[in-house]
Amino acid sequence: MKAAQAFGVAVRIIGLLLCLAALFYIGSGVLVWLLPNYRPNLSPPWHYLISGLFLLLVGWFFLRRADRIVSIAYGGGQGSDVTDV
Repeated sequence: MKAAQAFGVAVRIIGLLLCLAALFYIGSGVLVWLLPNYRPNLSPPWHYLISGLFLLLVGWFFLRRADRIVSIAYGGGQGSDVTDV
């Protein structure tokens, strides 16, 4: 496995972890919205929902476009073998 391929796998794993964290954030937002007295000093539910949506979008980008991130990191231009990640 080349270094670029290993980096691509690492980017995808980070994307998966971001998507999982986003699901927990969205779940927390729904829980705080449905049960406002669950923990009284928490942030408002929209904070959790917006943060979860942002994490989900970034994680999805990392999962779907890891080849672009690898080409930026390894300077892959046209004709490079970095895009076969």
